[in-house]
Amino acid sequence: MDPVFTLQWPEFVVAHRLQQHLPKKLGYSVLIPLSRQEKGIDLAILRKGQGKHRTVTIQIKASRTYWRPLPKRPATKGFRYYTWFRQFVVPPDADFVLLLGMYAPDQGRTKTVSAKWYGDCSLLFTRKEMTKFLKSCRTVGGKPDMMFGFGFDDPSKVFLTRGDPKRSLLDFSSHVLGKRIGLIKKALA
Repeated sequence: MDPVFTLQWPEFVVAHRLQQHLPKKLGYSVLIPLSRQEKGIDLAILRKGQGKHRTVTIQIKASRTYWRPLPKRPATKGFRYYTWFRQFVVPPDADFVLLLGMYAPDQGRTKTVSAKWYGDCSLLFTRKEMTKFLKSCRTVGGKPDMMFGFGFDDPSKVFLTRGDPKRSLLDFSSHVLGKRIGLIKKALA
């Protein structure tokens, strides 16, 4: 057995966010599998209370966030930040899938910064929603798209930029983690 335990940065960020929304004083615990071979589950959330407990599992998919200067023409819609994800098979063991994009809020900064300085854009989907969404990802020509992505200026307003054949910038702001934490609470009730 390998005596060193490491946690990937995206999983650490998500665990921290979940602990902020689901505090221990209310009976919630964020659990991390110790086995690196645990397929389909990156985190679990346990809720204890009155001699009972409930658990939900989360799969995390992370994307580097790409920065792009805003378009020069006001009529051209563009975003400051873009994420890119590869298609994947939704694990049957995951109750939820969380898409995470980390970004640097100030691209021009040259001084050393702490980890708290970085921002993140987190979208939460149920297993069923993610499966349906991935099936709907198409190229402009209507073929299955192997990639999908989101664009945003502000992490509370997120739009689909790749994966929609009409490129109509579908609004996914309602999937932001802070707005959907109630789904996890309900599943643990």
